[in-house]
Amino acid sequence: MNDLTCPHCGKRMRYDVEQEKIMCRDCDYSPLDAHAETVKQQGPRQRVQLSYRGEINRNALAAFNSGHEYLHHGDPAKARASFKRALYFQPDFADAHIALADLADDEATKRDHLGTVIAFDSTNPEALRRLLVLNGRLTEDEMARTYHYNDQHVEQIEQVEATASETLLCPVCGGHLTVNDANGQVTCKYCGHVEVRSPSNNVGADLLSMALLERKAKAVRWVVGQRILHCNECGAERTIPARKLTHQCPFCGSQHVVQQDAIESLEQPNGLIPFQLSRQQAGEAVQAELKKPRHRFAALFDDNRVAGGTLEAIYLPFWLFDALTDVTVTRTYTGSDRDMIALARHGVQSRDTFTDGLHHVPVCGVTSPPAELTAELGPYDMEAMIAYQSKLLAKYPAELYSIDFDQASLEARGVVSKYMRDKHNRRDMGDSQMKVTVASMVKSMSFRLVLLPVWVAMLTEVDDDTRLALVNGQTGKVVLGKSQKRRE
Repeated sequence: MNDLTCPHCGKRMRYDVEQEKIMCRDCDYSPLDAHAETVKQQGPRQRVQLSYRGEINRNALAAFNSGHEYLHHGDPAKARASFKRALYFQPDFADAHIALADLADDEATKRDHLGTVIAFDSTNPEALRRLLVLNGRLTEDEMARTYHYNDQHVEQIEQVEATASETLLCPVCGGHLTVNDANGQVTCKYCGHVEVRSPSNNVGADLLSMALLERKAKAVRWVVGQRILHCNECGAERTIPARKLTHQCPFCGSQHVVQQDAIESLEQPNGLIPFQLSRQQAGEAVQAELKKPRHRFAALFDDNRVAGGTLEAIYLPFWLFDALTDVTVTRTYTGSDRDMIALARHGVQSRDTFTDGLHHVPVCGVTSPPAELTAELGPYDMEAMIAYQSKLLAKYPAELYSIDFDQASLEARGVVSKYMRDKHNRRDMGDSQMKVTVASMVKSMSFRLVLLPVWVAMLTEVDDDTRLALVNGQTGKVVLGKSQKRRE
């Protein structure tokens, strides 16, 4: 239709000199008035909150704003062209990529733009929100809740039903399964059947920033006291502590691994390091540690000779963190050499900024055994990690985490910060008059939940005191706790 043809009556519109606008003299329709009314109904365009961290190219910002103007007026094609023009001027402009992802009709294009944002800025919240929706981890409504600043409601529940569990029985004869410590194979105690284990040793990790957003989308965080577990073999029901990942039925002897409960409060482990030490080897390691001079010297003041004890194997849950950090090293001259007076007056002699990282930072996910002991168990050889499967717990029991990943990440950040200070706080020979200050900031952090092998010994001493000892089930390292008076 000709632009000068009235859309209401079909007559030709002309320029009206008195009113200074194009209009139809038959029905008084004016394109200018119609546009003004449309703009009035649409209301003012909402100001776009930018997520890009850094300086934005002037031309890129102008093209980006034009794109949102086109969107406001219902022209997505021109908006898309404007956002692409913004990326021409600044390829790492995160908000232009996010806008194009929102306009894309196909998932591949959405992922391409969002993936580019994450490559430049792994913690960009807007890109992470959209990826969580694409991956099915959040609904649109849940994503909307992540913008709210209200704290998550914590609610305690005394008992909850374990809706999913796996019974560790042989598929051939129904006998009990176990794990061969020599080769790590899951076998049947009775017929010798060998379970085929997944060949994958890939232990996946999750971005901390993405997991925190997912956590924020949930209105309630549950604190569970106990779980009701139904035995699939004999039908018995029993109540087990919330900290137990595995449990043996007292009636039929079948071993169960909890997978989920009715309120979906559990996160399954990603990986596991198998036991390398037998019970005998763990006991010998404890005895060898007790014979070391520092422990024998302590016996002169307190009779800490061991009269007896128990030794149990258990898989303890650990959150394993990988961190990428920005490190700034500042060297300040503090001496009085005449050649350095100007520098001393201004303080800073040199400042270097670079990126560094630390992998496999373990934080134990339980409060008992105490953190001061579990923190000393490492290092574990993480190259021996294998992907988690329930059947790998057929021989030794496992605990569930009671310290969640967000709380554990705070501990991990402290470890990373101390590591960076110790690593980069170095002075060259003769730099006694040089003050070195190291500052680090975590750029991104990923994590996984893993089960690590531990032998737990409770020792009873001759004077009736008790003492806790932990043995690394992979390397044999022993950590001894302090003697405690037996509780009456």
